[in-house]
Amino acid sequence: MRNSLYLVVIAILLFSCSGKKKQAELLEQSKPMWLKQRPINADYYYGIGITPKVGAVMLFEDKAKERALADISGQINSTIKAEAIFYQVEDKQGVKEYLQNRIKSTSSEYLEGYEYIDKWEDLSNTYAFYRLSKQKYNEVKIRRKNEAFKLASDKYLAGMGMLNDGQHIAAIEHFALAIDALSGYLNESTMADVQGKQIDLVAESTKEINAIVQGLNFVANKASSDLQACYVVCDAQSKSVSNMPVQLKYSGAYLVNDKIKTDDIGKITLPKLSPANNEADNELIAQIDLVNLGRQVTRNLYVRKLIEQQRANEVVVIIAK
Repeated sequence: MRNSLYLVVIAILLFSCSGKKKQAELLEQSKPMWLKQRPINADYYYGIGITPKVGAVMLFEDKAKERALADISGQINSTIKAEAIFYQVEDKQGVKEYLQNRIKSTSSEYLEGYEYIDKWEDLSNTYAFYRLSKQKYNEVKIRRKNEAFKLASDKYLAGMGMLNDGQHIAAIEHFALAIDALSGYLNESTMADVQGKQIDLVAESTKEINAIVQGLNFVANKASSDLQACYVVCDAQSKSVSNMPVQLKYSGAYLVNDKIKTDDIGKITLPKLSPANNEADNELIAQIDLVNLGRQVTRNLYVRKLIEQQRANEVVVIIAK
């Protein structure tokens, strides 16, 4: 009786294995040509996405589609030389990688107009097949690029107007927006016609940011006889600069609040400090806070590093012992 039971189990297992093998053979025979040999066409990019059949059908089918589009994107990016023009910014703290990713992600945004072609499944995986017309891709690319250059031109001109009005922080923000709009095109020329004049929007916006930051300086407030009381932050043309972040450092003790900003007329009021209990005079240093300035005006890592690498002007006030 026991031997008979063993024989039945073995027979079931053999039948099951034979059935799965036969099913696998039939599936292999039904495999579409696009999986047997990847299609090549001068007019299209093709993408094939493969994902395990795990979870809900909708989830793994969406994942297969996502991977098919990523396959198309990868083909496009492989033709892009992401050797960006870095405008003398050192390659540190991920700036080069950041810009290269912006260039690649910009190209991926042009996948508008992709077409579903087919899907197929075997016992373990699902496969999705999509294509993208190269003509459609280039049309979208040109349209998006024109929009980016129009936005950058508008932000650059707005920045110049704000700078002329003495709105330094707002001007830097708009020059940063101009650069950000074109961060996906730094492997190409960023020349554009701006009010009838050919200019490099990234280079000119960079130059204006540098000029503002490099011109920042501290001037003693002539209305006050107490040098420790207040200073005014001015630009290279001696115009006061409002809302500018300033960092304080005191050699005599720890400062609870070491970060301040200039007021509406560019003035900072330094804290009243008692001399430390030591034999030497102490120094209170007020310095333009370039790190916080970069964070204040933009999320673009390239522009932040552009600002941070400048020399931060400072003023030193002696606190006599």
